Amino acid sequence: MYCQNRISYRVQEGDSLYKLAKQFHTTVTELILLNSGVNPYNLQTGMRLTICPGEGYVDENESKPSEGNTNKPTKTPVGGIVIIPGTTTQPGGTTRPGTTTQPGTATRPGTTTQPGNNMGVDLRQRMRMAWLNHITLVKFYLISFFENLSSQNAWKDAVYKNAEEILAIFAQYYPASAMQRFRKLFMEHLRLTDEVAAGLKADPAFSGAAMENWYINAEEIASFLSRQTPAYNETELRKMFYDHLDMERQQMEAYLDGDYETDIEIYLRSQQNMIELADFLTSGLLAR
Repeated sequence: MYCQNRISYRVQEGDSLYKLAKQFHTTVTELILLNSGVNPYNLQTGMRLTICPGEGYVDENESKPSEGNTNKPTKTPVGGIVIIPGTTTQPGGTTRPGTTTQPGTATRPGTTTQPGNNMGVDLRQRMRMAWLNHITLVKFYLISFFENLSSQNAWKDAVYKNAEEILAIFAQYYPASAMQRFRKLFMEHLRLTDEVAAGLKADPAFSGAAMENWYINAEEIASFLSRQTPAYNETELRKMFYDHLDMERQQMEAYLDGDYETDIEIYLRSQQNMIELADFLTSGLLAR
């Protein structure tokens, strides 16, 4: 993940990923992506985390320019590179003096931004973050549900808010009548997820109607999206949704069985599944 101002943070007593996400104006998903080897449920005091602060974050400990040094250029860290205003990064991390980047653009090392590509880049980023947030919020909601925590309603509200964010992306491309159908299918997915979670909580061997309907709903979503967007291959899309449900079910089973290492391992793999799904959905919308 490219980050223009990533920092190394030492975990303090009482820290959690949710608390750090708020503090650094970022998201739990981004923290997990940047620290894939860290157990998100068991932060240890003193461990180091890589954090990419979001827009609006201000480091209160950052030193102010000393008097008499006001003309000294500000240096901004970019990964392990230091960029001085008035230069641009070149492939390999070098700088070319006397050149500047265009206002409002950002480039990744080794890549260039072509005019007219901003819309596609923005859509891909929004789609990825929306679906990664989906699995993260559902994950935290299910844990709070399984543990009967008072926070479960707040997490559930966040899951439904995220669903509206996903729907809003497609609303830019689909007519209102189609979006009504999509919203109904998506909300049915969330309702069935609740039923499956409740069934597994009561009986680890649960395989009731809700489980079957969960997968049928995934088929209906894949079929609906492929009708609205011809560039989508329905078979491929259905497999991606099936994989998503398989991994979500396996995580629930592992967590309820106390096998937290397997739970985390599957969750981390599910992130790649969501990135692939998001990119697949983005490419289809751009081809419309």
